[in-house]
Amino acid sequence: MKHRVFNQLIFLAVAMVLFVVCRTTPVFNVKDATIHTASGKEPTLEDVTKAIVSASTNSTPAWNMTVVKPGHIVATLNNRTHMAQVDINYTTKGYSITRKDSADLQYDAEKGTIHPSYNKWIQILDSNIRAKVSML
Repeated sequence: MKHRVFNQLIFLAVAMVLFVVCRTTPVFNVKDATIHTASGKEPTLEDVTKAIVSASTNSTPAWNMTVVKPGHIVATLNNRTHMAQVDINYTTKGYSITRKDSADLQYDAEKGTIHPSYNKWIQILDSNIRAKVSML
């Protein structure tokens, strides 16, 4: 009897671990976030670029930012075997963060789902960008 209960507990523990490891959530994108500055003045596009790029260094893990053109940055995050890449499109009034590519994050295009770590990284990046642009 004890052996049977022990086997059931082991099975339950393994099932719970697999459930936690394999779960996915809807992809989180930031759409048209408004830029609010401490001064109340509209920043220049160059100021917004600098704020977004500097926000990447405050993220853990850090994002690698590539300015494609004024108003468009491609940000790439590499964390162990995982890779996330996003487009950050921005103006002097706001910005959006949209998934561009990913690897080893269980992305399902049909369902629009991804590993929860991706969403956590995007939320941290968004929070850091908001903090940096608010200081302008």
